[in-house]
Amino acid sequence: MRNNSINVRLEQEKKLKEVGAYLHQIRQEKGLSLETIAAKTMIPVRLLEAIEAGRQEELPEPFYTQALIKKYALALNVKDIELIQPNSLPTKRRLAPISLPSLHLPSFQLRPVHLYLLYILLVGISVKGITSFVERPVVESKSSEVDAISSVESSINIGNPIKPEQPLKSVPQLVSQSHQTQTLTVDISLKDRCWLKVMVDGNTQFEGVLPPGSRRTWIGNEQITIRAGNAGGVVVTLNNGQEKLLGQPGQVQEVTYTIN
Repeated sequence: MRNNSINVRLEQEKKLKEVGAYLHQIRQEKGLSLETIAAKTMIPVRLLEAIEAGRQEELPEPFYTQALIKKYALALNVKDIELIQPNSLPTKRRLAPISLPSLHLPSFQLRPVHLYLLYILLVGISVKGITSFVERPVVESKSSEVDAISSVESSINIGNPIKPEQPLKSVPQLVSQSHQTQTLTVDISLKDRCWLKVMVDGNTQFEGVLPPGSRRTWIGNEQITIRAGNAGGVVVTLNNGQEKLLGQPGQVQEVTYTIN
């Protein structure tokens, strides 16, 4: 069974390499550079290179990869799309469930000594709880005295007031794409660990934490919304344009990209 899955995966990777080699050959015959194709299709150059080389690990999910291949083929004016489009691209390997061995526990019989130990444990917990409850007002009174002294000192030091540190606020932004294109391609790379939530055309495509160095690409037909918990660690490229930081370090930022 394992050998069959390996053979299928190798066959799928071989098909993807054939597709990429075919597109590379057509592009060379037409005398077009990758930069020209990137400007025409709004697909990043690194993804075009990955398609031609058949490097599946550098490409997005299979559904989006097929869309990129189709868009690349149309840019080359290739009509036989069915011949170059793979039936199924390689998917990420899933871990097989781990079966834990069954544990044979010895039979347990409740004895009077067990009840006695449980009684001692409950008494100890009760005494500890009563002690903490009795000591709590003293701690609260001390903290209130400290707060009162701090307020008096702050009122005396009027000439040099201390401004409280303002937290970074989240300001939703709306970015409209003015180019004449039918799709949006948002490419991100992480400089720092960050929580992300990505919605494509109203559907949540990703929500979780990504480590530094991660790169992801999303393609939408109407709009793409990115919400980041550490906007200063997210670099965004829209339709193969200029790289921009999503926001400031530690800032919670939400940006929506739309097509005019």
